[in-house]
Amino acid sequence: MNFGIAVFLKKSHHSTSFTLNGYIAITMPTKNVFLPKQQRSQDTQRKLLNALHFCLQDKFFEHITIKELSTRAGVSVGTFYRRFKDKESLLPLLYQDFGNDLSQWVTNLELIEFANLKEAVEKVSVETYQFLSTRKSVFRTLHLNSRLHSELLDSDKSVDRKVIYQRLVEILLRFRQEITAKDQSKVAEVAIFMIISGLLDKVLYPTLTPAIACEIDDAEFSIELPKIILPYLTI
Repeated sequence: MNFGIAVFLKKSHHSTSFTLNGYIAITMPTKNVFLPKQQRSQDTQRKLLNALHFCLQDKFFEHITIKELSTRAGVSVGTFYRRFKDKESLLPLLYQDFGNDLSQWVTNLELIEFANLKEAVEKVSVETYQFLSTRKSVFRTLHLNSRLHSELLDSDKSVDRKVIYQRLVEILLRFRQEITAKDQSKVAEVAIFMIISGLLDKVLYPTLTPAIACEIDDAEFSIELPKIILPYLTI
């Protein structure tokens, strides 16, 4: 398991979920997502997805019921089951939704005209923290399940995560003249990885290893992190 999070060894009481450091990771269904063709069905699907976003603000995914989702969306439980086999079938849609947000976030970063490498690294770090913290509940749900069920990663055909990371790397490579390391692309990729992986642990799992090794909070960590990364880029 990446990022220092111990993989679960205990199966939960439900056959479709597993315990991971006190969180629940849901066994992903296979091909349970129906792709609606009619506008009415698309509207219903969006209402259910919005309801899931809302419920995740206060609850873990495994604690949200289909009745709760349906009520929040203003549809009947029967309507839910006509479109989805089970609650887990919403996860690929949630992943795709998050991918759209991620792509738009990077686009906004790309529009910023940074004065120098220092400003770029500092801004990317702080913006990454803010992006993760404002979507913490959704990203935690997706992060846990995508690590255990890689088929979720294949559900979004429109946003390639590797391309997203490369776009972030290219922001730093605007300042090649300031990056004195021999392999500029390599050190820029490592820098982006350090920012994302470090902040991911601090934001999503602040009370778990390895986040507990550093006592400062996630906001302050996003400010301190560039102080380590900048010397690495200019070695």
